[in-house]
Amino acid sequence: MSSALRKRWSDVVLGSLTVAGVALAAASAQAADGSPKRQLDPAFPNYQPAYPDAAQVNGEQGDVVLKVRVNEDGHVRNILVEKSSGYDDLDNAAIGGVMRWRYLPSPRWSSWEHVTIAYRLPTAVVIPPKPAGSP
Repeated sequence: MSSALRKRWSDVVLGSLTVAGVALAAASAQAADGSPKRQLDPAFPNYQPAYPDAAQVNGEQGDVVLKVRVNEDGHVRNILVEKSSGYDDLDNAAIGGVMRWRYLPSPRWSSWEHVTIAYRLPTAVVIPPKPAGSP
């Protein structure tokens, strides 16, 4: 792809790209050890992790599965990558974003929560302009 075409494509598409979805891996309301799952604090702005611009331009996408250590006051204290997306920039963006999340406080000292961050590029549809004089 020529640099001019890539630039045009990125101008059209990149302006509307976001992380396709942030999904807590919550198939049930209980963690693997039988204890209730921790919930994100709705009073805190738990933003979706950013989708790095370079990853979007390079067409990188994938799922990052994280194991997140949350202490009793709801702060994230440690993160392990359980399954990589295959791209360091996506993995690092997911870790950086989730480190800023806050969970509701819990009487338990700490817990490990599983989080899946899904990075997906939308399908771009470029509609060419109509020729002059056509209806």
